[in-house]
Amino acid sequence: MTFPSWIKKPHHYLFLKIFAWFWVTVIATITLLVFLSQLTSNVGNDELRGPMLKNLEYTAKSIERIVAKHGKPTQEIVSHPRLSKHKLLYLNGEVHGVEMLSEPISKEIDLSLLNFTKHMRPQVIFTDEYQAYGPVEINVPEGKFYLYEIDEKRKKPFFVGLWLMPTWLKLLIAVIASLMLSFFFSRNLIAPINSLKETAKKLSHGDLTARAVFSTTREDELGVLGRDFNTMASQLEQLITAQKRLLADISHELRSPLTRLKMATGLAQMQADDSQQAYLERIEKEANQLDKMIADVLQLSRLEARSQALSLSKQSVQVIVDHVLNDARFEAKQCHKELTINGQLHTDIPCDESLIASALENVLRNAIKYAHHHISLSLAESDALYITICDDGNGVKEAYLARLCEPFFRQEHARDRNSGGTGLGLAIAKNAISAHDGTLTLENQEHGGLCVKIRLPIKSE
Repeated sequence: MTFPSWIKKPHHYLFLKIFAWFWVTVIATITLLVFLSQLTSNVGNDELRGPMLKNLEYTAKSIERIVAKHGKPTQEIVSHPRLSKHKLLYLNGEVHGVEMLSEPISKEIDLSLLNFTKHMRPQVIFTDEYQAYGPVEINVPEGKFYLYEIDEKRKKPFFVGLWLMPTWLKLLIAVIASLMLSFFFSRNLIAPINSLKETAKKLSHGDLTARAVFSTTREDELGVLGRDFNTMASQLEQLITAQKRLLADISHELRSPLTRLKMATGLAQMQADDSQQAYLERIEKEANQLDKMIADVLQLSRLEARSQALSLSKQSVQVIVDHVLNDARFEAKQCHKELTINGQLHTDIPCDESLIASALENVLRNAIKYAHHHISLSLAESDALYITICDDGNGVKEAYLARLCEPFFRQEHARDRNSGGTGLGLAIAKNAISAHDGTLTLENQEHGGLCVKIRLPIKSE
């Protein structure tokens, strides 16, 4: 007979674990309640009904009748075998301390627990040592008494002990037991899910080396999911790494024929007549554009692979900004746009001057290109250096903000081939800033336009 896999290996299935944990919690709670009910001394009662009540009332009337008829002491009548056969009778007097028993009892039995029931309706009274039935009022020459029948051999029933426990204690035990077991179960269930969440977040931010942490012995659905997720992440890393390597290799190989093309164009210009110069100049311009694009691709590939060696030295970021602004002011003026600068940086940090300058230049040129009339650059420092570059252009759709720093990404209409951009400027800028442990974020302004916020940490060399 073939059994389903979940029967042969139940620990491999999460739904069976949840089912088992639920019942473990229930059983543990009940076990704890039973254990504590045995440690506590409880007295409880329930109303006496039926034949037992009628029998006790008959015994009380018999005692009253025999005492009145024969004039004997009540103690002698109560102790008579005919009346107390197979049962222990107890008369608790109206006056405290006055009592009678049909026979001696063990010192361990505390009959004083019945004092609080004397003026109640007939009850079944449960204690840890015995059960009592009563009281039934009886009047004899010695005074008023309350009759009980004591059953020494019958102790508190199993579930009566639970019932007699205080409600607050039962609730407290149930809450503590369920909380403790639920905590361990939830931790066992949520830990791998949190690991998956954190790993997915790292992957989405470009950390392709991130992997979910899972126990290698875990065989349930979460264990299988974790291993499949890590396999997917490894394949994704391999594919993207291969893609970047291919792009870098192709770009590198293109430089040789491109260099030869530029040399041939230069030689042709020296021998061409005026009618051919325009075409050769066009070829040279496109070759230079292609050369710049290849250089950008190679730089981006090295930055993304973290293979570009940084030439770090303590530099004044303000000096780097001023150098970039010399060209940016001229470019803005040529485009009939205004560039304003606010603030100043005074702290020197260890950085690669050419990379920081390249990042700032790319961001500023992008802002000048898409601004309508005005570009602003703000400089500030506190716990880090902050550089904010804003324009008054149309801004970027919120859906595109997160992708704007991706290589070759273009908005549907704002960026096209006519704009002259390659789609690599912001990608290079972001990777250059990341190489210095900084951050580059993009935000739309409330009244239109895009803001690029750069944060560079202040740290010693």
